Amino acid sequence: MMKVIICILAMAFTARKTLLSQLSTLSNSRELVKSSVPALLYTVQNNLLFVAVTYLDAATFQVTYQLKILTTAVFSVCFLRRKLDIIHWSALVMLTCGVGLVQMPGAVKCSPESPGGCQQEREHSRDMVLGLVAVLAMCLSSGFAGVYTEKILKSAGTTGSMWLKNTRLSISSVLVGLLYLYGVEGAAVMERGFFYGYQAVTWIVVLQQATLGLLTALVMKYADNIIKGFASSIAIVITTFVSSVILHDLQLSCSYLVGASVVMGSALLYNVDRNSDLRSSDSVV
Repeated sequence: MMKVIICILAMAFTARKTLLSQLSTLSNSRELVKSSVPALLYTVQNNLLFVAVTYLDAATFQVTYQLKILTTAVFSVCFLRRKLDIIHWSALVMLTCGVGLVQMPGAVKCSPESPGGCQQEREHSRDMVLGLVAVLAMCLSSGFAGVYTEKILKSAGTTGSMWLKNTRLSISSVLVGLLYLYGVEGAAVMERGFFYGYQAVTWIVVLQQATLGLLTALVMKYADNIIKGFASSIAIVITTFVSSVILHDLQLSCSYLVGASVVMGSALLYNVDRNSDLRSSDSVV
């Protein structure tokens, strides 16, 4: 809902004369149905997350979830006709491995003085097959939803400005989220109220997530999902570094240093200007 408010304010600021006419198109059921597809997929993805973390350890989940980078690229090629050469794919594979290394937690060793701890771990081992299937489904839904949203934002056939398209997407997300909320936690919401437990920090997080969602939409509009993947990966590297150096929350390991180097190298490899190399080779000949 916060994104809806921000988008309407942005439309009022950028296109005052056409604001009412744009808002009147929000009742277009066909456009709302199209916008509800990514909202439904993200809702499914959020529920699959609980399944995945239940049946997988943190390291396995963090590493395998990076496959969303590759699924996003595959869907971009299939639905957006994006052309990727062997160097692009190599950079994407490097990025997937690099982020996996950065997010891989340190191995926890069982203490020899407490063999019961190891036994307890074995007794509570989860079905990895189910967990991996959940992660794979998350990667597929994430990739498809991202590419689908990008197609909506860039499509000339979808009426309205970028802010109007984001308003439709946000309204669809609100409707899907409310249906799920009242279907699963309806009794608790009716008893305690919708905003039960909300504090100032909660509203700050809501505003932050809404702003992040709109910034992501801008990246999709003016760049693409693959570039968004690189930006997110570099952000993970920087956030981990800041947490370690400034906040002292984390201790950098060898896997982080290797992973960060691979992430940066993959970004350079993906964006290298191969046309300039071809031009220079032609001039030499």
